[in-house]
Amino acid sequence: MKLKKTTALMGTALLMVALTACGANNNKTAAENEKPSNTATTETNDATNEAANSTENTPAAAEPVTLTVLNEGAVGIGVGLVDDLLVTKEKELKDGGTDIAYTPGSQFEGAAFGLYYQKFISTKLKEKNISVKTEDWGWGEPLIQKETAGFLAKNIPDIIVGETQMPGFAQQGLLEAFPDDMAAEIREKLAPAAWKPMEIDGKIYGLASQPGVSSLFWNKKLVKEAGLDPEKAITTWAELVDNAKKVTDAGKGKFYGGGVYGAPNFGGYLRYGALVAINGGTFADANGLPTFNSDANVEVIELLRALNANHPAGLMLNNNEGTYFDAWNKGQLAYLIDGPWRAQECKNVGLECGMAPIPLSPNGKPGNVTIGAAFHSVPVDAKNKEAAFDYIRAMYSTEVQQLIADSNTRSPILKEIAETDDYKTKHPEMYLHYQAMVGNVQGLPTFAKDNSKAWQIFGDAAVKSLMTDGDIKAIMDDAQKRAELVTK
Repeated sequence: MKLKKTTALMGTALLMVALTACGANNNKTAAENEKPSNTATTETNDATNEAANSTENTPAAAEPVTLTVLNEGAVGIGVGLVDDLLVTKEKELKDGGTDIAYTPGSQFEGAAFGLYYQKFISTKLKEKNISVKTEDWGWGEPLIQKETAGFLAKNIPDIIVGETQMPGFAQQGLLEAFPDDMAAEIREKLAPAAWKPMEIDGKIYGLASQPGVSSLFWNKKLVKEAGLDPEKAITTWAELVDNAKKVTDAGKGKFYGGGVYGAPNFGGYLRYGALVAINGGTFADANGLPTFNSDANVEVIELLRALNANHPAGLMLNNNEGTYFDAWNKGQLAYLIDGPWRAQECKNVGLECGMAPIPLSPNGKPGNVTIGAAFHSVPVDAKNKEAAFDYIRAMYSTEVQQLIADSNTRSPILKEIAETDDYKTKHPEMYLHYQAMVGNVQGLPTFAKDNSKAWQIFGDAAVKSLMTDGDIKAIMDDAQKRAELVTK
C-alpha cells in the first residue's frame, strides 16, 4: 500500500503589468504607435519568467503537525509535548547533579539517554514543522488491551509501539505498510532484527531502533569453581547440559548450573524461543497454526528438562521472572541465555561474565528471536501518516544510532556504524550481539485464532513436560490436538 502524501499548498499571486506604447509621441506613425517596444516586451517576459521560476523553486511552507506517539519506556521522557518535556528533563538531570554532556563517539551512560534520543528526533522533525506529543499506554497486556480498543474505536495514536502483539496487528490489516522506498532503504542499511519480524508478505510494518536478541552468558567464578575453563565458550547443547550439571554438583545447594528462564509466559518463550529457532523448530506455521509436537520442538523441551534439573526447585518455571534474574545477580546461577543488557548488568552487580553465541544443537544452525524489541508502527487509521514515517526515519538516523552505540547496552541497527573496526574495538560485547542481529532472526508468532489460549496450551504442556517424567512427545501431541481446535 503506497503512502498518500499530503502537502500544504500556499496560494501565490503574480502581479502582471502590461506595458503598452504611449500614444503621446506625435512623431511616430499610427502603426508604430500601435507596435509595442521590443525592449519592453523582453524585459516584461524576463521579469515574468523570473518571478514564476522563483515561485516554482520556493518550497511551500508545511503546515504545523502535532504527531501523537506512544511512549516507549526505554527512551521515554514523560507524557506531553516533547519540546516542553526536554526542557523539564534537562533541568531535572542538571539539578540532580547528572553530567549530561555528550560527544558522539564517546562512551555515554544511561541517565540522559532518553533526553538525547528524543532531542535528536525532535530536531529532525522540526525541519518539517512537526512536533511530537507522547502518550503512555503502559506495556505488556495492558498496552495490548488499550491498542485493541483503540483500533476498534478508530481512535489510535499516529505511532503505536509494542513487542509480541505487533506482527498480529499487521496480519489483521491494522497497520500501514512502510512506503516502498523507505522499506528498500531499511533492508539495505539496517540489521534484520530491526525489521524482519515485522515483514509480512514482502511488506514491512514496523521498526525497532534498538532490538535485542539473546546470547549465552556465564558466571566465570562459578564455572571456575566447578573445575571448568572460565574463558572457554561452550558451543553445543551437550556441553551446556554437561557443564550445568558439573556446576550444580560443585555448588552443593549453594549455586547451580542454570541455563535459561523457562516459565510459561512471554519472558520464557522469548528466551528459549531462540533454542527453537536454532533447532529448526517453530511455534506456529506461516498460517498461524500450531506446530507444537514437531520433532525439533520436542528436542528443545528435552533440553529444557535437563536444564531444569540444574536449578533450585521451581525457579526455572517461576512466573515472576524478576525472581529468576535476582538469583543470577546474586551469583546463584552459572549459565544464562538472555538479551544484550545482561553484559552491562553483570558489571553493575559486580559479576565477571563471559558472553558468546548461544550453543547449537547437533543439527542446528545459528538463529534467534528478538527480545526487548519495541517495534514502532503506523496504524491505518493514523491521522498523520507521512509525519509518522518521518519519525520512524529519524529513529534510524546516524545521530540516534550513534547514541545507541555509545550507550553500550544495545547495539545499533545501522550497518554503517555497527560494521566498523572502531565499533568492534570499543564495544566487543555489543559487536557480538550485533552479529547475532544480522543472522536468522525471527519474532514470536501470532496464532490464527485465540492467540492467548494457544500460548496457554503450549505453556501448560511445556511445564508438564519439565515437571514430570512423562513422555514429552505424547504430552506435546496432546497439546497439538487441543491447540488445533482453538486456532482453526
